Amino acid sequence: MGIPPFARGILQGVFVFAVLMLTIVLTIFAVNFTYRKKAEGLLKDIRTLRVDLSTTADVERIMTRHGGSRSPPYASFGTPMGGAYDVWTGSRAINQLERSVPILSRFGLRQWGTGATVILRGGRVCYVRYGVGMEDPRGVWEWGVESILLPKGRSDVAGEEHRGYKVGTRDDRGVRRLRSELTPEATEDERRRAFTYDFSCVTRFRGCRQPCEIAPLVWKDVYQQSFGSGWTMPLEETSDPHCKIAENTR
Repeated sequence: MGIPPFARGILQGVFVFAVLMLTIVLTIFAVNFTYRKKAEGLLKDIRTLRVDLSTTADVERIMTRHGGSRSPPYASFGTPMGGAYDVWTGSRAINQLERSVPILSRFGLRQWGTGATVILRGGRVCYVRYGVGMEDPRGVWEWGVESILLPKGRSDVAGEEHRGYKVGTRDDRGVRRLRSELTPEATEDERRRAFTYDFSCVTRFRGCRQPCEIAPLVWKDVYQQSFGSGWTMPLEETSDPHCKIAENTR
């Protein structure tokens, strides 16, 4: 006895839907994998830069490799400024698609990208910023995770002005920002902590869920700092299993 025509039609519809969903998931994975590799490559090069040591030639090699370019002057960290550069990695087409078809976020398609800014003074690096921006699964917050190199004696994070490595967090206008700062006094281990980024979650099904997955060591340092500072980390982060893993990261 053969399959009735109406049942055959249902099975064909289910098959087509399954193929379509698989194609969407694989496409999202491929795009995120491509930009994950670009983000990791940019990070690898940016973290070789040193304030007061790296030269214009060092910066231009990195910018050429990653499609960066000169940009307008920034703040006064490098006065008198000898040049500024910006570079960004991310898929504008995918970001536009996610805004147009929000349901795709359930499959891990979310707006995200990485970028870096470098400022020079007298032919030497005096300021570096590497950052990651990402939309959370609910589309409520945008995460900003950033590592910043500053000249000796400079700081944007309040308190402990003489430390070479500082961390902080702030919620402002829909952006949840996790930040680390380094000056030339920072140790190599502190540099490692500030520039440890894990992009593996962007290629997982449903993508990254918390900023602790992207910057586990900085998140852990901020979490530990919060105990004696009179404030607490957001409950959705501290209760998330991914952040529990970050707590145990060394």
